[in-house]
Amino acid sequence: MLRDLKKKVFYPYPPQRVWQVLTNRHTLAAWLMENDFEPRVGHKFRFLYSSIPGLAESIDCEVIELDEPKRLSFTWQDSMMYRPSIVIWTLKPVDGGTQLQLEHKGLSQEPDETRLSEAMRYSAIGAFLHEPMRLSQPWQGRFMHESTALTAHSSVLSPIPVGRYEALNSVILSSFLDGGWDFRLSERMPQVLVSFASNN
Repeated sequence: MLRDLKKKVFYPYPPQRVWQVLTNRHTLAAWLMENDFEPRVGHKFRFLYSSIPGLAESIDCEVIELDEPKRLSFTWQDSMMYRPSIVIWTLKPVDGGTQLQLEHKGLSQEPDETRLSEAMRYSAIGAFLHEPMRLSQPWQGRFMHESTALTAHSSVLSPIPVGRYEALNSVILSSFLDGGWDFRLSERMPQVLVSFASNN
């Protein structure tokens, strides 16, 4: 289980300006990641995360709450996450500017039992046929397989897990929780706010 994150940052700009930097896809790309965001409840969008040039991973999101210029929430799920987490932005006017609060919540990484059973069944059949373990694309890289055994009952194969399947943490999510959000909110966003203010 990864920890939830809560962070507050002050910006010397009115809430409407901070809101624009949060919800405009071009300014969002400048301080966070490339995206196809639209400020509309129900809109599904993606962030493109690239830590190595030429290699990019997508983060699937959906806008679930929008209250301009006070609150924005969206889901966040990369390919290593079993369930989406939720990112919540809350803007509060204070003397001299805006207090922006970020919450990244619901970071349980427990596997879905139905999908886990399916993955175990496929890997057991693969072991029986002396083939390498093959999982559907969403499951590749999510488990470390140690061993399985099979029993046959009336020509029906039933997998019996002898080893274990271990859920792997999301590298992208871990990077954001371990300083990634801090860097973007403390370093990048202020630069974009300055640039945005001078251009408007």
